[in-house]
Amino acid sequence: MKEDAFVRQAPQSTLKARMTRPGLIRAAAILQSIYALIEVVDCIFAGLMALGLVTNPYPTMLFKEMQTLFDNQPVWLVPLFLFYASLRVTSAVGLWRNRLWGFWLTIFVTIATLIMAPLLLPVTAVEMLFDGILIMVLLAGYFGDTAIGSK
Repeated sequence: MKEDAFVRQAPQSTLKARMTRPGLIRAAAILQSIYALIEVVDCIFAGLMALGLVTNPYPTMLFKEMQTLFDNQPVWLVPLFLFYASLRVTSAVGLWRNRLWGFWLTIFVTIATLIMAPLLLPVTAVEMLFDGILIMVLLAGYFGDTAIGSK
């Protein structure tokens, strides 16, 4: 009979089941929301650049290929910026709703940003620092005071 009661229990899918520092997850949700807003603004600028309504507002990139893309073919930036904006908005919603998928999606998009960021230097120098802080806040919030090697 005990096995039936165990089987009927629904698995915990929220961060609350694991985390010991909910304030840090809330801080990460705020940071991710601000970051998502910046990405949405980037999408708008990329679209306006592609339509020829504004010139490139970004500083000169370290890689000439990226600079050429920003100056001459900004239409190719729209899918890139939309990718990051959609993931950031979705992961921020997940963090605000205290969902584990929001935690992992935030980790994924932040690591993807760190991989792409060196191509967009110097603009992304601050972004890489911000991503590092975001990951540290997320991990500290999720694992809290859990000892290494504890189950």
